[in-house]
Amino acid sequence: MVLFLIMVDLFFIKSFVSVAKTGSFRITAERNFITQPAVSQHIRILEKKFGLSLFERQGKRISLTPAGRIFLTYAEDILKQYAEAKMRMQETVNHFNGTIHIATIYSIGLHELQPIVRRFLRKYPKVNIHLEYHPNNTIYEMILNRSIDFGLVAFPKKSASLISRTFDTNKLVLVQSPERPIISKRSISLKDLNQIRFINFALSTPTGKVIHELFRTKKTYPNVIHEYDNIETLKSAVELGMGCGIVPRNTIIQELKNKTLEIIPVKDLTLTRPLGILHPKGKTFTKSTKTFYEMMLKKSNA
Repeated sequence: MVLFLIMVDLFFIKSFVSVAKTGSFRITAERNFITQPAVSQHIRILEKKFGLSLFERQGKRISLTPAGRIFLTYAEDILKQYAEAKMRMQETVNHFNGTIHIATIYSIGLHELQPIVRRFLRKYPKVNIHLEYHPNNTIYEMILNRSIDFGLVAFPKKSASLISRTFDTNKLVLVQSPERPIISKRSISLKDLNQIRFINFALSTPTGKVIHELFRTKKTYPNVIHEYDNIETLKSAVELGMGCGIVPRNTIIQELKNKTLEIIPVKDLTLTRPLGILHPKGKTFTKSTKTFYEMMLKKSNA
């Protein structure tokens, strides 16, 4: 039946159903704003495709043949499915429903994204948000494969195949455990980190690369105890007093309130971490995805 739809104009099927229901080529022509010869042509094309007669003609009276009665059931179903498909497709543009697929790195997913998701779902509870956590490089692959709607990454990269917009910027700060301090001074410079026990982001992460490059250019050589690609693991290691670490300030708001971490001001530490939202180039937005995207970008405007 799908192949038949490809071969035959839906309008021919609509003409057939109308003639079968009204028993009149004239009435069908009037209701569909076409000529009566056009209706006759539609029926002839269908009969030619099937190689069967669909109507018996007895003077001015017409009636369905056995083959025509069988086809009528399927023809009505075809038109019904087409109307439903059209309605469902229109809903993706005009209504808030469906699923938004998002892939994010841990730090954004656990901190910046959560309040936006809560705010969005309060307004549009019928929308489902499917959230996955992945490393930066995996998220780029998912965007290029179009397996997700949006990707959230740190230090977003430009590409001819995707659109990248910065929605927030984090200040990077040095932190340590106030109960098990590594640094006794209340304010330091980067040079003071030489040989100090340090917990870093893994070099495989964009933030880790930036911190490594900062130390290289400033000729600073901390004693790196561990490297992690997960912000929560890194913070836990610092809270345990294993070393100090440089982290995005927005990821330690709760720890600062709980006084499990403290910030040590560093005079020459001026790093910031841009956060980006990605989507494939040429993406078709539904009303739900467009509204979510705009909500994310409002954060940058604010």
